[in-house]
Amino acid sequence: MRADPDARRIRAQLMVWWIIWASILTGLGMVYFALGRGPAKPLLPGASPFTGLAGLVPLFVSIIIRWLVLPRFTDLKQAFPLFIVGLALADACGFLGIFLGGAYKDEIVVLGVLGVAQFMPFFARQYLEPKPQGYIPNN
Repeated sequence: MRADPDARRIRAQLMVWWIIWASILTGLGMVYFALGRGPAKPLLPGASPFTGLAGLVPLFVSIIIRWLVLPRFTDLKQAFPLFIVGLALADACGFLGIFLGGAYKDEIVVLGVLGVAQFMPFFARQYLEPKPQGYIPNN
C-alpha cells in the first residue's frame, strides 16, 4: 500500500470506479426486470434471424478493451475513459438483448451482465499498488 499523499486521492477515484460499475450493473438488471421479462417477441417479418445476435458485436469489443487494452495503461486518469467505453459497450449488449434479442433475449442479456461483471474494478488496484519496474534482485 502506498503511503504518499496521492494514495488517498487514488482510493477516492477507485471508489468512483466501483460506484459507476455497480450503477451500470444495477441499471441493466432493473431494465431487464421491468421491460425484458416474459415471452420472447417474434422478429419483424423479413428481418434477418441474426438480428437477435446484434448484441454480440459490442460485447466482443468490450472484451478486447478489458483484457487487451486496459492492462496496458499505468495511469488512472488515462484508463478511466476506456473503462467507461468498455462498460457502455457491455451494457449495450444487454440492452440490445432486451429489445432486439428475439429468441435469444435471455441469453444475450446474461452475456451482457457477464460483460459488465468482467469490468469489476479489482484490476484497478494496480494503479494504487503499481508493480515494481526495473531490475529487482532476489527478494
